[in-house]
Amino acid sequence: MTILAALEQATQAIGAPYFLLPIAGRDHPIKRERVYCYELFHQLRLALRDSQLTLTGEPDKRGHPDFPPINPDFILHAPGGHEENTAAVEVECRVGLEHLIKDLRNLKAMRERGYGTLVLLLFANNDVPWPKLAQAAREADIGLGEIAVLLHRAAGLAATREHPPAPAAD
Repeated sequence: MTILAALEQATQAIGAPYFLLPIAGRDHPIKRERVYCYELFHQLRLALRDSQLTLTGEPDKRGHPDFPPINPDFILHAPGGHEENTAAVEVECRVGLEHLIKDLRNLKAMRERGYGTLVLLLFANNDVPWPKLAQAAREADIGLGEIAVLLHRAAGLAATREHPPAPAAD
């Protein structure tokens, strides 16, 4: 199973309390990336159970001789070497420019270390902020065509792969 198919299956299995966290004394639940990521990790491990590769959550690359000091949200790889650096995933619910730039810089660093599939998974948003994402990509010096952008709109639905809008015809 590819990482994109596994992410589709895993995101569909994420329940409401992991998608938006209910808070005591508040009328509305809130977005919490860590809560979502922990459940996504669990669901991804189930989806990838037949894979020979290892799913690692937030591996700390500080001090690693081959990486800058980054912590991607997830990587799919064979630990101990660089021969099977398969996928890197960044998860984000905050779509501010600074958050997007950081995530795209992390993905660029992972691509430079041989990771073949790069994924930006946005959750609890209705749309991809394409103009802001394009600006972030320019700032991070990475092409949007190198990244699979997934949008997970609601609990119980699978994340869908999104594509930038076509340029307007003159």
